[in-house]
Amino acid sequence: MQREPDASDQRRLEAARQTVWAVAAAFKSIRLYSPGHTLVQKAIDHAVTVLKSYGDRFGSLVFTVVPRGVVVESSPQPVEDEVVNELARALRMGFVRSVRILGGMSVREINAFLNILQMPQQQIRNSGGVSRLLRDQGIDSLAVEDLGEAEEEAVAAAGIPALLQAIPAGPQAVGMQLLAVADGDPNTALQLLRELDRKLGLRPWPDQEAAHRIVAQALLGTTRFHHALQVEVVRALDEPFAISIASQWPPLMLEELARAGGQDRSGGLDAVVQALGQTTQEIRPGRIPLEAVARPEILQARAALVSSTRELRPHGLRRMIDSLPALEARKFEACLAAIERECAEMESVEHLVSILAELGVLTRRLDNGRSELARAALHRILTTQVRDRLATSLGQNIEAGHPLEVLAREAPDEAVLLLLELVAEESRLHVRREIVAQLQTLARGRIQLLTAQLVDPRWYIVRNVVTVLGSTGQPEAVPYLRVALSHADVRVRKEALHALAQIRAPEAVRLMIEALGYPDAETQQAAAHWLGMTDSPEAAQALIVLLHTSSMHEAVDLKRAAIRSLGRLGTPEAETELERIQSLGGLFARRQISDLKTEAARALMSLREARS
Repeated sequence: MQREPDASDQRRLEAARQTVWAVAAAFKSIRLYSPGHTLVQKAIDHAVTVLKSYGDRFGSLVFTVVPRGVVVESSPQPVEDEVVNELARALRMGFVRSVRILGGMSVREINAFLNILQMPQQQIRNSGGVSRLLRDQGIDSLAVEDLGEAEEEAVAAAGIPALLQAIPAGPQAVGMQLLAVADGDPNTALQLLRELDRKLGLRPWPDQEAAHRIVAQALLGTTRFHHALQVEVVRALDEPFAISIASQWPPLMLEELARAGGQDRSGGLDAVVQALGQTTQEIRPGRIPLEAVARPEILQARAALVSSTRELRPHGLRRMIDSLPALEARKFEACLAAIERECAEMESVEHLVSILAELGVLTRRLDNGRSELARAALHRILTTQVRDRLATSLGQNIEAGHPLEVLAREAPDEAVLLLLELVAEESRLHVRREIVAQLQTLARGRIQLLTAQLVDPRWYIVRNVVTVLGSTGQPEAVPYLRVALSHADVRVRKEALHALAQIRAPEAVRLMIEALGYPDAETQQAAAHWLGMTDSPEAAQALIVLLHTSSMHEAVDLKRAAIRSLGRLGTPEAETELERIQSLGGLFARRQISDLKTEAARALMSLREARS
């Protein structure tokens, strides 16, 4: 008859759960942060403290790995929250059945144990298992029970029939089945792929090749699971199953994944990655020893990739751009440089437009420092011969099927970003006009595509947005131009007034009149100038009021702009005001008054010539 647990049993069970959770939290921190990070140190120190407390009170701690989570001591219920599940998955992929912690552990010991669990699965197996690795490092404060080889294979083989059935349905079905069978764990998925390859090896060669192509496509998702699995495949490139899959992937993607995996690629793995298609400009004669790449599957993979590199590179670049936010600084800059090189050599305008659009979107997703680096890379790309290729394309008729037309139709936000970047770097007037025309077409009836860019930190981008808003002539743009009128850079404010003059709607004129009262003289003068282009009696009345608000020898430049605009507006009230100024006299500030009288006389002459 089983004894009911008493209060002391419950306390021990709860303490065991908390101890396992502390170890799992330390493992998670090691996976998330770099060595020496404050949060890593805190998590490990906490785990050491909790382990010591448990050991002092209850002695050794035993927990067993189960399909979901771990079971501590004799508890019937597993511990299975997100943090513990991550540790359990690592233990399963390290072929560990159970762990016994004999009292406490030092910082060095727990660090070593958790770092062993991060090793690639094949490395753990080749080293004799986790227990052997612990013994080799002199760690005797815990003991692990490893799974036998037969059990390892049984764990992986259980999901193979479902994967084999999913292959005829295509990559999406295989990807969903793999995710489900592996329970979201990339290491489990890697073992499944290894076993799947053994089964596929019994099929005819054409069927194997088709199946490997489907599996490779199934792994091209952008989720965290997919990316982690891709990295594990590249880490295992000394095995035929990994080569069969990776041979279907773009060369740049392989190089990026090898960097993300943090592998030491000075030996055989470097040769395999090179053989699978590292970009030619990075290959130096004699670097790849013949014997390292003489295996038939590697030679075949290399031949396949060389023949299709042109088509595969854009995909590799897109994958690289997707991964940039997650890379550390050195790799981030190296990948940007690789993207620059590839864009400079890319012949297809369609692919080039797509890659530049994605890079433009990325600059707005990154933090300030990285955003500036990405913008600088985009600037360098757009100031090379790439600009000329795109300009030539823009000079053609943008008909249905043209890359820019397709981009504008399928991804208008990205099209706007790309065109704004192009116009910012373009100095040739005829090309700038063509780009602005394309932006006008995009913004017709949907100016919100442009207004989102009014918060761009670069004044010249905002100015270009304002230019296009004005050229649309849509009154709906006025509220957004009000925002531009409060921009810190006077060049943007002046362009906003020009844009309002093009719209000419009553609300646009009223906003320009408000700008006459702005605190800086340049904005006031620009408002007075552009009000003369509105053909608005209300604008004429506002300028007349302005001329009467202060002595004529004050703010002479502003009054000169107002006088010129009254001449262009040509209303009866404007003509009367100009005649009044022309007849002014006085003893003070004779030179300023004389200048304004001369300006008024010219304005009257122009007004009357236009009327006759």
